[in-house]
Amino acid sequence: MMYAITGHTKGIGKEIFQRLDPNIIGFSKSTGYDITYKHQRAKIIQQILDRDVFINNAHDRFAQTELLIELYKEWHDQEKTIINVGSRITEIILPKDKIDLLEYQSQKLALKSISYKLIGKCQVKYKWFGYVGTERILSKYPHFTEKDYLTVGQAADIILS
Repeated sequence: MMYAITGHTKGIGKEIFQRLDPNIIGFSKSTGYDITYKHQRAKIIQQILDRDVFINNAHDRFAQTELLIELYKEWHDQEKTIINVGSRITEIILPKDKIDLLEYQSQKLALKSISYKLIGKCQVKYKWFGYVGTERILSKYPHFTEKDYLTVGQAADIILS
């Protein structure tokens, strides 16, 4: 199997990239690929046409969902797999003190909804979980203990299962 992934230089994406190397190519802002731009998404799609599995890991507003739709249009009639990395936030009702997360929740809800609606030769999967102990999350929530989050390895296991 040949893989491609967005968001491969940090966190979960880095873990997956290291596990699957050399059978994977990665695309991240730090390597010149910003999924918020349509022409950048098109460039990614052109470079992964020979891949079997695409891991849609990088989140940036609705760009993750836009990338899913654009890639599905290219792959819909092929036996390939798109794995979308979602979030547990789609499963909860936000308390009033967390209203700042509403925008993120709506972006991940769009990804989840569209993931389940795309049915064809190309398999579209949606993998989700709660907090992951990445550097960013642990610095944002220093009070977290190991019971509050998955390790990066555990999240990678879920995505690759």
